[in-house]
Amino acid sequence: MSTPKQMKAKWPDFYPKMKAVCSKCSEKTVYVYLRNTSRLRKLNHETEDIPKSSAWLFEDALFKKYDKLELSQRRLLSLAAVKSLQAYKKTSDKWNKRLAKASEEYDEKRSKRERTPSEKEKWIDKGYDALKKAAKQMKSEIKHDLAAKTKTLKNLWNIQKWVVLVLYSSHALRLDFADVVLSKPTDEKKNFLHKYRRKGWVLTLRDYKTAKFRGEQEIKMSRAASLVLSRFVPLVKALTTHGKLLTSQTGSALNRNGLSKLLTRLTQKLLGKRGFSASLIRVFKATKHRDQIEATKKLQDEMGHSAKQQFEYSRVK
Repeated sequence: MSTPKQMKAKWPDFYPKMKAVCSKCSEKTVYVYLRNTSRLRKLNHETEDIPKSSAWLFEDALFKKYDKLELSQRRLLSLAAVKSLQAYKKTSDKWNKRLAKASEEYDEKRSKRERTPSEKEKWIDKGYDALKKAAKQMKSEIKHDLAAKTKTLKNLWNIQKWVVLVLYSSHALRLDFADVVLSKPTDEKKNFLHKYRRKGWVLTLRDYKTAKFRGEQEIKMSRAASLVLSRFVPLVKALTTHGKLLTSQTGSALNRNGLSKLLTRLTQKLLGKRGFSASLIRVFKATKHRDQIEATKKLQDEMGHSAKQQFEYSRVK
């Protein structure tokens, strides 16, 4: 994700307009709208620059090209079109109808819980458990990096490949690991990782996709992840100054886009399939625990509870 400064530099005229109509949105959300607006622009032009005028959004050729896209693309781009028109202080029944249609189709498809064409192409039978196998293989490939007496940035980068696989094989987050800092921040919106004396490693999530509804969340890291973090975090602190958990090859903090690319490259290399995204890893984990999820859903429906209410009704003793 780009920073506000980077977004202002890339979209100097349009960023303030989008920010104005999305004043309560996080910077991540604003970036997603801007990025998808750029993609929509490129669909019918040889540029991703966003014009000062909204005329391009009403071009017949754009609608024709949009209508040929897959559902996943139509849903994201139609939402970007509607938000962009709001930024331009315009509206369009054509885009509103397309957004409504794409959203309805998406919800209907999600309710069937069928694999998407992309998921079918990348699917492996062992799914989530295959990540643990990939992590073990990665560890064997970086033995010399782990054994090096004097660690370098290159050693850190190679070790981090193993760490990323261990983390995702235990905790199927989105790309939030790229936003994690290694000290308790004064900024209450930042995610941080801390090793407590009794609780051990705990990840505190404050800034994530559903934070507005779920609030701050604490994740007790698994034993496997904790053992890896105890080896890895001291190296990060010794070899870098950016203060975050993950590092790029140049020594700066690894951003979400960099983490996404690293994940797909690693899984493609080690599992022999097209690379896995963080979202597919989440699908694999949910599928692994499908029986428990279905049982929980059935009980919620029977008792008329939300997941939170159901949890509160259950008793420890």
